[in-house]
Amino acid sequence: MSGYATKDDLKSLENKLDGNFGNLSNKIDGAVDNLSNIINNLAENIYKEISDVKTEISDLRTSHDRLVNTIDGFVKRLDEQDTENTARDAQFARLLDWAEKVSKKTGIPLPSLK
Repeated sequence: MSGYATKDDLKSLENKLDGNFGNLSNKIDGAVDNLSNIINNLAENIYKEISDVKTEISDLRTSHDRLVNTIDGFVKRLDEQDTENTARDAQFARLLDWAEKVSKKTGIPLPSLK
């Protein structure tokens, strides 16, 4: 074997390199396609998860609003009851004062109601 490359040697080397680069290019294309598919699947899954979370947040807001409205209704009733109790207590105190005055004028003893 001589130390020089012939045209045939160079042509053979060129063909081998073309074949190797072709195979490498195909492998790279396949890897890129696989990665693209993985990224697309991941993006779809993330989109679905985000959509589910948004739906759950919306449902939680609706539930929260219902709870707040229910609590507001209870507080309103308690406030109304407190107002009624205060008015009743004031009326009872006035009636008791009146009954004590009547008791003193008539001489009929009034049992202690306080």
